[in-house]
Amino acid sequence: MGEYKTLEERLKNDILTNNAVLNHYSQCKDCIFRDKLIVNGKEIGYNKCVCHIYGKISAEHSNETYPDFFLYTPIENQDKPTGVYDNTEQCEFYEQEKRRK
Repeated sequence: MGEYKTLEERLKNDILTNNAVLNHYSQCKDCIFRDKLIVNGKEIGYNKCVCHIYGKISAEHSNETYPDFFLYTPIENQDKPTGVYDNTEQCEFYEQEKRRK
C-alpha cells in the first residue's frame, strides 16, 4: 500500500483560480433566448447551460426535482456547447435583445 498524502501535500503544486473571473457564457448576457432568472435583484439566469434553445434534457431533470424551476421547455436536447461556455465560439442561435429607447 502506498503512503497517504495530506490534502496540503496533494495540492501544493496546484494553481487555484476564482472561476467567477472567467466570465462564462458572456455572450448570453443580452441574448433574447437567455433564462431571465433574477436573484437578489441581479439577473443571473444567462450564466447556466440551459436557455430557451439549449438544455431540454437538463431542464426536464431539474423540473423533476424542482417542479416549475424552468417555466419553458428548451428546443435542443443538449446543453449549450462548450465553445459558448468558454467564449471561444459564437452561439449559432444568438440574437441580441432589442434595447428599450
